[in-house]
Amino acid sequence: MNEDKLQALISLLDDADPNVYINIATELSKLSASNIPYLENIWLESDNVILQERLDKIIDEIHYKSILKELISWKNSPKQDLIDGAIIINQSINYHLSKDSIKTTIQRLVDEIKPEIKEQETYLDKIKILNHFLYFIHNYLILSPKETTDWGGNISSVLAQKKGNYIITSVLYAGIAQSLKLPVTGIRLPNSIILSCEIHLNDSFVEKKKSYFYINPIDNGSVLSATQLEHVIKFKKLKNLPQYYKPSNNMNMIVLLIQNQILSYGRQNNHRNVEILKKLLNVLLQKKNK
Repeated sequence: MNEDKLQALISLLDDADPNVYINIATELSKLSASNIPYLENIWLESDNVILQERLDKIIDEIHYKSILKELISWKNSPKQDLIDGAIIINQSINYHLSKDSIKTTIQRLVDEIKPEIKEQETYLDKIKILNHFLYFIHNYLILSPKETTDWGGNISSVLAQKKGNYIITSVLYAGIAQSLKLPVTGIRLPNSIILSCEIHLNDSFVEKKKSYFYINPIDNGSVLSATQLEHVIKFKKLKNLPQYYKPSNNMNMIVLLIQNQILSYGRQNNHRNVEILKKLLNVLLQKKNK
């Protein structure tokens, strides 16, 4: 759409005829997300309340369609990069979030840790070094469940403040580990999350017959054997199911992140954010057509 046509449409956006508004809104909603800054400038320069309200709705619709497209592409990707998934969810709430800034921050962490784990032979030793950097050099903290915030699940805020809730911290931990080529992913327990890591052939681990060891991001990345995980499951009074010992995929971790965000924004009565996240959750939960 050229600028003259765009300006002409916007000039009619406050038309009293609802049919005119609907037609114009439908046309403007087809714009790409790259046009949002232009529309926001129009909003800032205007003192027309009706035009501002209608522009707000159109900007929301353009942004949502853009995020939806990205999320579907992420879902259909064979890789399903964990950090990219968390960024998309964060961007669904924050229009102006810079993906490049987040990726740069994480890449710096990866580049800092990579030389230190390079000489280590086993995954267990590499995990211990990852823990040392995240929890004792960079001092990442897990928020108490009682400490509710409006940003505890946003990856951008977690990286900036070096603390967040247990879900986003686990996502960040696993995402960094995966960037370091470590086979770490989540295991979803009811009301909790534990990470798994494959046991390396050379790992001098207690239970060789088991194919995984487990990581608790909430406890500075402490490592658990299968037997110790079984004790945790019994302590939580859960049925001892095989699925609690097997890794899940990255999409399930992002689903858990969205569900946690829905609860968080629900407590704040932020209905707008809840509705956006529910729509995204439905997209991820929807099965692919065969």
